[in-house]
Amino acid sequence: MLNLTLVDLPGMTKVPVGDQPADIEQQIRDMISQFVCKDNCLILAVSPANSDLANSDALKIAKEFDPQGERFGYPPLGENNPFLLFFLRCDLCLL
Repeated sequence: MLNLTLVDLPGMTKVPVGDQPADIEQQIRDMISQFVCKDNCLILAVSPANSDLANSDALKIAKEFDPQGERFGYPPLGENNPFLLFFLRCDLCLL
């Protein structure tokens, strides 16, 4: 049995809102970097369906920390996608 921890990190933000600090973008990026820099971290890059993937901050960060694409996944889940392979190895079902 595999032990798996899911960490839901905040989305990238560009403009401070309300009482957020002026450097909120850098703080969030630093927080995300602390997790995705680890070699045993699988990265699920989530982007809004109504936006162009070429403009995705999530994919940009994932590719920065995993240039070969061995640890990150994003729709569509192709046959070589690490998440699809991980779920198949774990006998889990994707719905």
